[in-house]
Amino acid sequence: MYCQRPFQAPSFSECLPSAWDQPCLVLASLRPDSYMREAWSGGVAGLTQEPRPFICPSVGIASSASHRPSPVSQRRGRGAVTLECHVLHDAALLRQEAHWLRRVVFWAAILRLVLAVVLHVTGLSVRLAPDEDTYAQVGRALARYWVGDAFTPPGQLLSGQPAAYFYLNAISFYLFDSSVPLKLLNAVLGALVCRHIYPLAADLFDTAVARKTALLVAFLPSLVLWSSLNIRDIWVLFLLVFLSRKSNELLRGRSTMALFQVIAAIALVTTFRQYILVATAVPPLVALALGTRGHLARNAVLAFVVGGGLVVLVQQQAAATALGALDLETIAERRRFLAVGAGSAIEGQVDISTPAKALAFLPQGLLYFWFSPFPWQVRSTLQLLSVPEMLLIYALTPAIIRGVGWTLRRRLRQAVQVLLLTGLLTIAYALGSGNVGTLYRHRAQSIVFYMMFAAAGMKVRRKAASTVDA
Repeated sequence: MYCQRPFQAPSFSECLPSAWDQPCLVLASLRPDSYMREAWSGGVAGLTQEPRPFICPSVGIASSASHRPSPVSQRRGRGAVTLECHVLHDAALLRQEAHWLRRVVFWAAILRLVLAVVLHVTGLSVRLAPDEDTYAQVGRALARYWVGDAFTPPGQLLSGQPAAYFYLNAISFYLFDSSVPLKLLNAVLGALVCRHIYPLAADLFDTAVARKTALLVAFLPSLVLWSSLNIRDIWVLFLLVFLSRKSNELLRGRSTMALFQVIAAIALVTTFRQYILVATAVPPLVALALGTRGHLARNAVLAFVVGGGLVVLVQQQAAATALGALDLETIAERRRFLAVGAGSAIEGQVDISTPAKALAFLPQGLLYFWFSPFPWQVRSTLQLLSVPEMLLIYALTPAIIRGVGWTLRRRLRQAVQVLLLTGLLTIAYALGSGNVGTLYRHRAQSIVFYMMFAAAGMKVRRKAASTVDA
């Protein structure tokens, strides 16, 4: 039985299982009758020519579709795709994929937990991230204030800077009189990033890309390190990946809760880093404005609701700080401050206080953002630890470029939120990072998405090579 509704997958009850040509799996979400994206069979470099189920552990349902165009779609060309849905009866495949993801998350968590304990016991954690000591001191002082051992709260809470991570440290000291439990929580949170990047990559590309992305995120040295320390970076990264996944679900109309989750994620990000409010809030709005074909009215309403939520944020101090951070003179001043006294300063005398000067420095800033620390900049044992990862990034750069190019050509509407978020974060940190150490930490917030594009680029190249050989 065929379901002649281009760009809209029918419910499972409307389709009967039967044989299909050129199987291509469509991604199902939390409900079997929910919206599923249109499937392309025989895409560029054959990226979606093999089965690729999306696993929902709570439901265990996937669907499949074949590209069998109706006469109308043939006249319209490849842009109109008619889906034929089937319910997979092989539950073993679904269990196998879900089990694989659970194992990756488990071993990623074990690796981070062990490293967190080792770094804490040896005292190396403070050397790797000196601000860890600041968070611990403020958290301890706030916990003492809560129990009545201090008359006033720490002054850092009154300075206007994001206070969420200070409160997390205070809770850890209040309950356990130590920051170790918070470090362990950070380690688990870092492993859960794999859990959220997997369905996003599977939705935009396929499960082969999703698997490789999850592995890269699970064991990339910098991501393992920053999630094993008492710093806020992993919370920001987790929220950005969570936001991207829920924005994708919202765009496709799969979950009504996704709307509130997107707004909550944006608001929470500002409690950790206020100055990236614009980078996190604009991409979902643009994605909803562009929308998917056939859902413009729905997306317009959702964009209006999300915009209303952002108006509330604009009335808060977070928005004022974020908008103030867009001022180029402010960025230039912060950049000079980070470069002062840093042995790894990046062009500390460069002036980016005007749009023309900022644009002139941007190519050089992007070069430093992606490729530093360079091998000749290594001057200590700690910097030497970054060399293996940098060699990996150098090797993956062609695949990243290839993956981004393919996404721009073939998945622009679906991936516009991820592309915009990654681009805005990259430009912001390329201009504002004044030393290699700070830039190395900030790059972790976007490198997860670059690893996804790298996995897609490798798949495109492999499929292109196999097509040429055939």
